[in-house]
Amino acid sequence: MAQNFFDLLYNGYTGEYQLMSSLYRNGLDALRPPADMGIDVVSLNLKARLENPSVVPETFFFQVKTAVTDVREEGDKPGAITTVYFKLKTSEVDLLARGHDRALFCYVYNSEADALTDSFEAPFMCFWIDGERLAALRDGGAFFRVEGETKLTLACQLRKPTHEWGHWYAVVVGEKGQQIPEGYLGVVGGSGNPASDGANHYSVRGYLDHARA
Repeated sequence: MAQNFFDLLYNGYTGEYQLMSSLYRNGLDALRPPADMGIDVVSLNLKARLENPSVVPETFFFQVKTAVTDVREEGDKPGAITTVYFKLKTSEVDLLARGHDRALFCYVYNSEADALTDSFEAPFMCFWIDGERLAALRDGGAFFRVEGETKLTLACQLRKPTHEWGHWYAVVVGEKGQQIPEGYLGVVGGSGNPASDGANHYSVRGYLDHARA
């Protein structure tokens, strides 16, 4: 098989197991369905239910996408920007857009050393978009189709302002690079400029708090 196939496969597994690890860190059990049904990871509150049978069952469904990009901040030139692209089937988008109990998790890994992290294994950035927000993005024209491809494309820009105290943030953009309504996801690690839904879109805990609200 083509090397590109294996690269995509292993990169995909990297993001999926990264998510599963984070779910375990938050006290949930995580599993990968044996068949491709448009969902890569399912989480259950199995531990809590075994300890207390009166606990209400809780299930979340996740599609995971990964990308590898070059991101480098020059010390004497603050600010950076890069665009990453995620491919989804129309059926996957429709499946995810049915409710807030499901979400798209995007993991971006940096192919440059000594950029934001000194490890290739650590994600450069992770962000999530729950089903309700994904539906709004879809209706706002976020997804587009590249000529010759059957899947839809979701483009996201990772940005850091030019001033030295600026925080990284992710924004969903259209085919021509324009910001999509509901596409701003707030900043990473900053208290200002939150996303419109007030959620922390850069952590599993942020998703769980949002979904449980």
